Amino acid sequence: MARDNDLRLGTAAGVRLAAWASVAFLFLPIPVLVLYSFNAGRQVTHWEGFSLKWYATALSDRSVWLGVRNSLIIATASTLISTVLGTAAALVLAKYTFRGRMLFQSLIYIPVILPEIIFGLSLLALFVFMRMPLGFTAVICSHATFSMSFVALIVLARLHHFDWRLEEASLDLGATRLQTFFRIVLPEIAPGIMSGAMFAFTMSLDDFISTLFTASASSGTLPLRIYALVKYGITPELNAVSTLLILVTLGALWAGYHLQKNVISRRMLLGLGGGTVATIGFLLILSVSMADDDNTLNLYNYAGYFDDAVLADFEKETGIRVTWNFYNDNVELLARMSMGACDYDVVVPCDYMVGILVKLGLLARIDADNVPNIVNIDDRFRRMPFEPTGTYYVPYTYGCTGISYNSKKVSEPVESWTVLLNSKYKDRILMLDDVRECFGFAFRLQGHSLTDKKPDELRQALSLLEKQRPLVRRYDSSTIQDLLLGNEVFVAQCWSGIGLRLSMNHPEFRFVLPREGMSMFVDTLCIPKDARHKKNAERFLNFMMRPDIAARNMKGIFYPMPNTKAPVLLPGDVRKVLDPMLNMDLKRLELVGDLGEFTKDVDRAWTELRSRSMTQAPNASLP
Repeated sequence: MARDNDLRLGTAAGVRLAAWASVAFLFLPIPVLVLYSFNAGRQVTHWEGFSLKWYATALSDRSVWLGVRNSLIIATASTLISTVLGTAAALVLAKYTFRGRMLFQSLIYIPVILPEIIFGLSLLALFVFMRMPLGFTAVICSHATFSMSFVALIVLARLHHFDWRLEEASLDLGATRLQTFFRIVLPEIAPGIMSGAMFAFTMSLDDFISTLFTASASSGTLPLRIYALVKYGITPELNAVSTLLILVTLGALWAGYHLQKNVISRRMLLGLGGGTVATIGFLLILSVSMADDDNTLNLYNYAGYFDDAVLADFEKETGIRVTWNFYNDNVELLARMSMGACDYDVVVPCDYMVGILVKLGLLARIDADNVPNIVNIDDRFRRMPFEPTGTYYVPYTYGCTGISYNSKKVSEPVESWTVLLNSKYKDRILMLDDVRECFGFAFRLQGHSLTDKKPDELRQALSLLEKQRPLVRRYDSSTIQDLLLGNEVFVAQCWSGIGLRLSMNHPEFRFVLPREGMSMFVDTLCIPKDARHKKNAERFLNFMMRPDIAARNMKGIFYPMPNTKAPVLLPGDVRKVLDPMLNMDLKRLELVGDLGEFTKDVDRAWTELRSRSMTQAPNASLP
């Protein structure tokens, strides 16, 4: 019979079982992720056989390798800084009594307990205030700041068991304080120091939030690259990259565990320290040798919005190395640019955002003489209402929102937005995680337009979306294709490029332009006012306007470009799929510009909608 445990919480066997169940619950996703990294198919939810091809894809991806290089440089440098400062802080706290000691010790806990997003925002504000450029230095400082506290606490725990009488005896025997530190104190606390260093290294290697706020175009780390892959769609390549990162992290933790258990000799400590310094020096020299600031183009755009082969050809033809980072939406782009935290040469804002950026003085004029291929652009897109002069942007792509659905699951004809209100597809409907698109859908169904900016129509639209919400599986703009292919949803509001690509590769899916009309977007190529490589940026714009390059890019991303000479160069099957958009009557599309102060009302309504429970009963029956 199983014995009761000391806590009187049932039998010891029951407690062990509960503990193992908790561990399994926490770590079970990891072996699942590792398993599906060997999946032969593209979809992570359907096993199609064993294969190593996704590891080969990940290891041949230059952006991944740049992320690995940057992560190692930043993690190694921040670990060295945080270990030295954290150890010094622990020694002061353990050995000395001074005024303000308790306050100092309390401050050490702040980075540990403070939400990391607040920490990242505060660091970004500080760096902008100090006019410190974002990049490697800013990221290393941010990582060292929060890692130092963890190192100090780990070393301080080790010092609590140190007998300070040994130090006094060494001094009484004639040793200097420096000799005493290196021969008596340091060997005793070295396991704690190395454990703290390993902990700091793994934290820096895995950090995402503070890096997101402080990184520049050229200092993106591996977690940022993984984030970009997630936004482009979850594939086994992402699982492969994540598996490699998990292995490195586990290796560092294992080393830290054994270093903390064992006594470290002075020779071993000096060897580890010298090896660390040599590694940092090598990585920094490698970084400098690979950098060519004059031949660099820093690109800030949506994930998967440029064909990789086209970018590779631009690098080959011009000798200009392209580095890129990704953002979620126009709001994120505006935030970084308005705070002066945007070290980029080309950005890709949507139509209405161009007007906002011009008003704020954040964009540079484009010299048309340096972009001669601009003559290939359709005149209808040259001087649009959001920027009538046409001097601050080059139109890149255009598209609209529509309906993508699985014809094997949705049998009736789909011609209207009302299919997204059909209770027959409850919990199988997806809506874009985009305030303007969701409310545009609701306005359009009721015969109104967002551009009217009428509060009573906004209340009606909110009421409609509240009634629809119990039917919606999720609001998502990043993994639409994966959710449709995995039969998680049957019908989705989605961007035209995603819908057209899906129908091209999987004939059972259809993309429909609803009869009530659609909202149109025009994405643009712009150059920030403070761009350091403006000439390179203009060469890139000119390159993208070439008809052959535009055709290849359209084939890769399935969004039409307003290039009058490119469509005839498209392959026949791609042209057939893109034809509805290429020959679209633009009068059917509504270009919703800057809503001004009405944006605040729409945002409040969106927050109200998203904050309510998915299980809340609708106010009225749906059609």
